[in-house]
Amino acid sequence: MFRRVPLWFVALLCLAVAAIVWQRRLPDGLDKIAAAPEAPVAVAVDTVQRRNLALTTNAVGRAEARTSVAVTSRVDGQVVEVDFTEGRPVHRGQLLLRMDSAALDAQRRQAEGLVARDRAQVARLSADFDRNRSLSVQGFISAGALSQSEADLKATQATLRSDEAALDDARLQVDFTRIVAPIDGVAGALQLPRGGGAKANTTTMLVINQIDPVYVAFSLPEGELAALKRALARGEVPVDAAIEGLAAPILGRVAFVDNAVDATTGAITVKAIFSNPGGLVTPGQFARVSVRLGVLDNMLCVPSSAVESGVDGTYLFVLEPDSTVAIRKVEVGIEAAGYRVVRSGAAVGERVVTGGQARLHNQAHVTIQAAPASATGA
Repeated sequence: MFRRVPLWFVALLCLAVAAIVWQRRLPDGLDKIAAAPEAPVAVAVDTVQRRNLALTTNAVGRAEARTSVAVTSRVDGQVVEVDFTEGRPVHRGQLLLRMDSAALDAQRRQAEGLVARDRAQVARLSADFDRNRSLSVQGFISAGALSQSEADLKATQATLRSDEAALDDARLQVDFTRIVAPIDGVAGALQLPRGGGAKANTTTMLVINQIDPVYVAFSLPEGELAALKRALARGEVPVDAAIEGLAAPILGRVAFVDNAVDATTGAITVKAIFSNPGGLVTPGQFARVSVRLGVLDNMLCVPSSAVESGVDGTYLFVLEPDSTVAIRKVEVGIEAAGYRVVRSGAAVGERVVTGGQARLHNQAHVTIQAAPASATGA
């Protein structure tokens, strides 16, 4: 008589059989997966070459007026006439405003009257002195009377000189009621309207900015100051400034280097000067500045995008003849104009990966997706 088999034993036996069947099928699938070749990685490449590199440093800055003058009245008074257009160019000596000159005209006429009186008195006393001198020679008047006549003449001549100086001042005050442009530039907004009262040398009437040429001011780190001074010692230092709204950068030169480094920021202020005949650059505009400090001749270079960094330092992915890549440690130098100087680890003519490195490893297969960017470069 057979013993009854428990149901749990039957279930366990079925699971064991199923596991054996699955294990026998699994290696075939894994073999197929392992046998599948690794897909080549699409990369961009460029060539290691020797180049002359422009050594530049970049900064951001703002345009500034070369000269900015706050125009004030030199006399107290009321504005009676405005003779310029706000925001338009003005020229040195151009009439801008007229102040009320009625009171000053009256003072000028009064001074003219005093001078006329003095001149008449001088003429009379001069004639008296000449006559008295003749009479003194003949003995008709005393020496004391002649001396008094001479003293009266000299006193009146001194009064005349004083009143002539007062007349010059009165005329000058009248001239000051004509406010003229002290420089060539662009007139700003009128800050005192017609009818407004101005206080001499205090009230600002308008501001004139000289913008041709124009400055662009920017800051450079103190670490780049020595290179800038060496470049200045060789001659003019060219500067390019890219300003929003202009089709191309404008070209100028370094015109000013401050005499001290800002201890707070560790930077020094530099100004470049640019020709601005059309007034296209306006003070306050943002500018991206590139200062050309010199040229590095015949340097072994790779594109900056080819250089990778890891725990062991910098390296390149170098393209092998069999379309695989090899990791090559390199020693690199400065970066300029989109290229990195290679001091050791690469040779002229070798091709290096410049794009697509994220999916690469040593001996990875690759396919080139674009022609070298500088294949025709020198």
